[in-house]
Amino acid sequence: MAVTIDATEQDSWPPRVLLTVSGITVGVDTLELRRVVSGTAGTMRAGGLPAESTTETVVDAELPFGVPVSWQVLNSATGAVLDTAGPLTVELTGGQVAITDAISGQAAEVIVTAWPSRDREAIASVFNVDNHNIVVSGGLGQYTATVQLYTETTAGGQALEALLMTCTSGIVQARQSGPYAGVDAYWAVLKASDVRFSQDGSDERRFWQLDVAETDRWAPTLEARGFTLQDVANAYAGLTLADLSADFATLIDLAQGDFS
Repeated sequence: MAVTIDATEQDSWPPRVLLTVSGITVGVDTLELRRVVSGTAGTMRAGGLPAESTTETVVDAELPFGVPVSWQVLNSATGAVLDTAGPLTVELTGGQVAITDAISGQAAEVIVTAWPSRDREAIASVFNVDNHNIVVSGGLGQYTATVQLYTETTAGGQALEALLMTCTSGIVQARQSGPYAGVDAYWAVLKASDVRFSQDGSDERRFWQLDVAETDRWAPTLEARGFTLQDVANAYAGLTLADLSADFATLIDLAQGDFS
């Protein structure tokens, strides 16, 4: 049986894509999933498939929005592409910016109201020798920046605060509906301050000042939390929707559950 890959956009915010690889020969196939954007392929999180069953699923919770994206399944031993899904252009509904933790599934919808600069600094030492500067330095590193975000409602502010307080490894991913070059990034949040829009506290709106450092994404050993409706059915076998509702009051709570 031929190995095939299928990509299905999930009804969540921000949207994620469920990748289903079928036709696997258990214990024989060595497979790898890759995401392709603008002709550049990169290994997916949890992209090395264990081939423990004939069908494996992986959630892509880090894809860019507003650009065509394809996914490939490869024979990792030979590098041969066995099948391709896409291209699929996934839109970020609402037109705002998504700040997310792909590992936990937490997310916040914000507006970027100020991001004046990105500062890069090299590790360097300067020596004055006979009135000449002798500099020993490395290249410029990843940037640091102060970014101002805006949330309009109490719920929106609470979602952002919860994300910043609990984000995996202190890292969040910023993505916009774009494409706008230089905006999408992974940030380590160094400091966060919330500023009331109205100083008497009567207004739900808030500005958030974040000191961030650009960083690499989460460690590859960490997998994006994801599940299918069949996983939910398996977890609540013999129970009713009332039991599910008692555990997850809202659809957002359900989307952030772990049924994997």
